[in-house]
Amino acid sequence: MTAIPNDARERLVGIFLVASAAAIWGTLGLVARVVYGEGVSFEALVLTRAGGAFLVVLAFVILTGKISSLKVRGRELYSLVPLGVVAIGCFYLLYFYTIGESGVGTAAVLLYSSPAFVVIFARIFLKESLTFIRIAALLLTASGIGLVVGAYDLSSLDIRPFVVLTGLGAGLSFAMYSVIGKPLTARLPAHVINCYMLGIGAVVLFIAAIPTLDTLAGLSAGAYVLLVVSALVQTAFAYALYTTGLKRIEAGQASIVATVEVVVAGFVGAVFLAEELTALKILGAFLVISGAVLAQVRLRKSRSVEEGTPPR
Repeated sequence: MTAIPNDARERLVGIFLVASAAAIWGTLGLVARVVYGEGVSFEALVLTRAGGAFLVVLAFVILTGKISSLKVRGRELYSLVPLGVVAIGCFYLLYFYTIGESGVGTAAVLLYSSPAFVVIFARIFLKESLTFIRIAALLLTASGIGLVVGAYDLSSLDIRPFVVLTGLGAGLSFAMYSVIGKPLTARLPAHVINCYMLGIGAVVLFIAAIPTLDTLAGLSAGAYVLLVVSALVQTAFAYALYTTGLKRIEAGQASIVATVEVVVAGFVGAVFLAEELTALKILGAFLVISGAVLAQVRLRKSRSVEEGTPPR
């Protein structure tokens, strides 16, 4: 039997880790909808999620004697601060608001507009060429989102336009995790990135949640268990898997593998929350995933140039 080369083995491990994280994130909506049913606000939910996960990661750092590793240079803080504010603070607020106002499957599909935003901003700010393949990716993503939200019949639009915008905003902020986080994985351990990212994000979310913190009082035991699961498993553990996976595969590959989340979220929404899953919505989800995959296609020459140039 031919042995698998070390590089190939590392890539397979990276793919497995990212796919596992994405599958866990696919269950976020289920936990959110159950907790919302108990009267918890989306701001309070995301605060407990990020804050609890931060405490878990910090405890791990202290117990393993790695507290000194949290000392980072100023250049790292320039990336860690926006990573926490945007990829945790803004993303959590926008995504969980969208889940509450639309549905688990719909929110997940809107979230995966993120590769399209990367293509657009690469054109505007980095002056990258807008190739036929990238235009096709944008059209696929836009068409898929249109089918999912029911834009083909404006008189009976499935969700409000504002909710579509918050879902797209979640996709934009989610894209920043790979863009900003990937360079950091080459310089900092996963536990350091996650500790700063979650800690900074928790501060942002605490400010947003102040008016509704009282919604966390008087919940059932089951709701508190779900809040703990959201912090420990769906956040701390999942981010550890994803960040470790990013060390082994490219950010573009990670974005493609992570589309597993859309499939899992759609299944969870249909089976456990009785969300309507029409043929057009399934087709729309397929188009969005296809657009996400196509957005990562690079010509051989431009690929080598882009891989050698750190994001700015």
